[in-house]
Amino acid sequence: MILAYQIGMALTHSNTPIDQRPALAAEQLLRWFFSLFGATGAYLPGAALVVVLFVWHIASREPWKVATQPIMGMAGESVLLAVPLLFLHRWLPGLMSLAMREGPTAMDNLLLSVGAGIYEELVFRLIIISLINLLLTDILRIRQVGAVAIAVIVSSVLFGLHHYPPIGADPWSTSEFAFRTAAGAYLAAVFVLRGFGLAVGCHVVYDVIAFLQLV
Repeated sequence: MILAYQIGMALTHSNTPIDQRPALAAEQLLRWFFSLFGATGAYLPGAALVVVLFVWHIASREPWKVATQPIMGMAGESVLLAVPLLFLHRWLPGLMSLAMREGPTAMDNLLLSVGAGIYEELVFRLIIISLINLLLTDILRIRQVGAVAIAVIVSSVLFGLHHYPPIGADPWSTSEFAFRTAAGAYLAAVFVLRGFGLAVGCHVVYDVIAFLQLV
């Protein structure tokens, strides 16, 4: 999915400056963070995620092999986990997908649907939930259950807010904020209970289906 997003953006916007390409607010946050250290580049967020996953894999001491059956199972589970979000989307008519933007082409929005699942889960679930949980449990000595609950709530609210200025570009909408916060809480629960890979898969499946329903 990382390759699909990065290669797709590179092919469709090969002659467009980086700062003028359609981009996700979460991806822009990552670029801003890297710019603090003087690092710039269109592919830094994707490269950073690959490095994180490699380090995670090394630390877990899992075998270095690709197992087809678990991957197929995760794909199917991602579809099933996306169903509650699709029902929530149907109950709140008029809402766009978690990644959708006005202005970009249909191909851009399709690519952004994939990118949202990758980079929003990286920022708001893997990074923020992990950091808050680490702070609360290791430094403040709060019980694990309470720390995870607080991390889920905080990350969900931040996820809803980041779509709007000064980070995002969407005009404020209370109903959309409520939907995105609820979706963030659901995705956070998937991350905590089922892992990062399924949170990404669920998010991507939802966004792609929601996009296809609008075209």
